Amino acid sequence: MKTRSMIVGAATRKIVYGEKKMMKLIVKSQEGSKTLDIHKEKSILSLLQEANIYLSAPCDGRGTCGKCKIKVLKGNLGITLKDQVHFSHEELDRGYRLACSAYPEGDIEIAIETVEKGFAVVTEFQGYNNRINHGFEVIDIDLSDGNWQDTKSMVGAIQRNLGKTYKVSYKALKRLSVITNPYISTSSLHERSSLQLLVKDTNIVDVFYKETIGLYGVAIDIGTTTLGFHLINLQQGEIIKTYSMLNSQRIYGADVIARVQRANAGKLEVLNQLIKQDIITGIENLLKDADIDKGNIYSIAIAGNTTMLHLLLKLSPETLGQFPFTAVTLELISFSFKEIFDSPLLDCGVVLLPGLDAYIGADIVAGVLYHEFSKTEEINMLIDIGTNGEMVIGNKHSMLATATAAGPAFEGGNITCGTGCIMGAITSITYNGQTFNYETMGNKKPVGICGSGIIDIMAEGLRYGWIDSTGRLSEAFSNGEVVFYQNSGGDRINFTQKDIREVQLAKSALRSGIECLIKQYDVDYDAIKRIYLAGGFGSNINIEAAMKIGLLPREFKDKIKFVGNTSLGGAVKYLLDRNCGKDLEAIMKAAKPINLSTDPQFNHLFMENMLFQ
Repeated sequence: MKTRSMIVGAATRKIVYGEKKMMKLIVKSQEGSKTLDIHKEKSILSLLQEANIYLSAPCDGRGTCGKCKIKVLKGNLGITLKDQVHFSHEELDRGYRLACSAYPEGDIEIAIETVEKGFAVVTEFQGYNNRINHGFEVIDIDLSDGNWQDTKSMVGAIQRNLGKTYKVSYKALKRLSVITNPYISTSSLHERSSLQLLVKDTNIVDVFYKETIGLYGVAIDIGTTTLGFHLINLQQGEIIKTYSMLNSQRIYGADVIARVQRANAGKLEVLNQLIKQDIITGIENLLKDADIDKGNIYSIAIAGNTTMLHLLLKLSPETLGQFPFTAVTLELISFSFKEIFDSPLLDCGVVLLPGLDAYIGADIVAGVLYHEFSKTEEINMLIDIGTNGEMVIGNKHSMLATATAAGPAFEGGNITCGTGCIMGAITSITYNGQTFNYETMGNKKPVGICGSGIIDIMAEGLRYGWIDSTGRLSEAFSNGEVVFYQNSGGDRINFTQKDIREVQLAKSALRSGIECLIKQYDVDYDAIKRIYLAGGFGSNINIEAAMKIGLLPREFKDKIKFVGNTSLGGAVKYLLDRNCGKDLEAIMKAAKPINLSTDPQFNHLFMENMLFQ
């Protein structure tokens, strides 16, 4: 029987671990050093996830992405087949391993060298209109006939003035109990005769005495990788503070499929707690940065993809990951803050915007709401390029929406040296026939290549002929790779034949989805007035390069408008315009989701679009 002694106060006791041998895992990173007590039957990736230590693992431990890179500093980790696939002999000799296939047999010390500091999160959106019709009303009311030292009497006086149909919220009652505190001096009581009531519909939301009401709301976009927040002055329609952060759930995989699988495998509670705490943290930082009292937050609107909202509500996402891909709910849902977050931080309402189906979520509906598809005769198209390429076409009479499984290539996943939009990510690349020139985010030392750079390298390869129409890389590049950066230590950033194939699959899926959607809507390219490209990737790509590789049709060239984070824009619009409820109803009535897996044209187009023209 294995035992270990621990000192508790002045006493010593023994903890029995059965036959499992306890070992130590020391993890060093830019965040510092942590020591974990571990068992040998778990992979290092699993151990890091359990300890909430982030390590990039887009494939969530399946060994396909090669991103969970660690370096052994002390101890031994055997070389696995997966290691041999993803690392050179030199890298293996220097101690590099994949955390997902590394199972320690003894004490081990490792380094995590990859970081995500300076991650670029898109929170802006174009064409912002601060039209204000939020539904709140400030009413000055004379209550000289009430007993100012009796809360019940004051409620009665309010209802005599406004009518008994008006309901007094708990928040308003709490405020009245302070105002009518019997210990307040008689002299100040004599000065009182009126209150300001904050009213929405027939609900008395709050009560103020000799105060200027500060009326604020928070719009939130829950992305799979990042979260965006806007603090809004609802009286002026002004965005006064913005905040963004990484989604802590990403330790369990980069895409929604990985999250669904983890939730179904018993991690639903963990994923739910992570996203709730992220949102609470984001709101706290917003309020601190803006120096706004939390009592002045009256509304929150949240948009996000269907999986993210299921995890926020702690609803099982099991049916999202299996045919016929159905959601537990897609409705517009209202809660109190305490109900959904189990936190006393705020006393306000929270609205989750509706979605269309499992893969056309509230983030896309919010984008359609923001661009007012339901109010125009013009036929427009919204495209959000990511792991799932979501798109909507239509006008106020009818809309079609779909999603294509583009995969994570455009977000750096499954690309050998791919990365997100972090400091040092290569964002653009040009080739002059002999050498490569590139730009990095923040002008930092290159750490990888992000989506816009991936599109550029493909376009340059096709332009100069070292990638042919089938996607084959020229034999002029040794070892089947293009190396466009290498430092003195031998670390390099390259692009391989496998990477080209990943991009081919992603671009074909997206392009085929676009063509299917237009065909099913029964219009030609000329009939489409505008193409809105949304999201972080869509806001940064070189349009000419995207058309060169066939990601976007050339017919789109003069119609494309970069619009940023329209999911967040739709949430802001909902807070500022109470008529958005009717607009959402119109969208949900007019929009029809289509499943491309049942479209006979999709497979044919997919094979055609694998080629580069």
